[in-house]
Amino acid sequence: MDTTPERISARTAAAWTVALAVLGGITGYAWDGPFLAVTCALSVGGGGALGSVLSRRHMIETIREGQGRAAAHGYADGIADMMLLGISAYRAAVFPLSGPDAVDAAERVARRTAAYRLTAAEGLPHRIRTAAATALAAIDDRRDDESRSAMADLMKAVQELRREA
Repeated sequence: MDTTPERISARTAAAWTVALAVLGGITGYAWDGPFLAVTCALSVGGGGALGSVLSRRHMIETIREGQGRAAAHGYADGIADMMLLGISAYRAAVFPLSGPDAVDAAERVARRTAAYRLTAAEGLPHRIRTAAATALAAIDDRRDDESRSAMADLMKAVQELRREA
């Protein structure tokens, strides 16, 4: 289905015009018969069509604005998820469950670089960046309890971002 603002506007205008014409026809028929039914259907349907045409530009702008906000929010949500995964992978490399020597230094550096790059991505809200910076600082300083708490705060901030939509 074509969901461009122009097509949405055209479909909405057509639906309103038909609905108003039918309503005008039924009302006219109930008042005085078939002649008034046709007259009311044409006048009310024509008024609906004229109103739709006149409001078309405003409707298209409103739809485009909503699509832009949705796209920006979706992008921020996706980047926040990727950043959270990157920081979690970095944390797992710094605090491996199988012991301190389970992950070599090159792997840790690669995961750290990826986590920092994801945190620096455009489109992330400030509160997400702040929570990520706190988590990264705790991981860099090898403070396990603080990093666990900071990761919980980061996850909470990402969940709040999702709820805003």
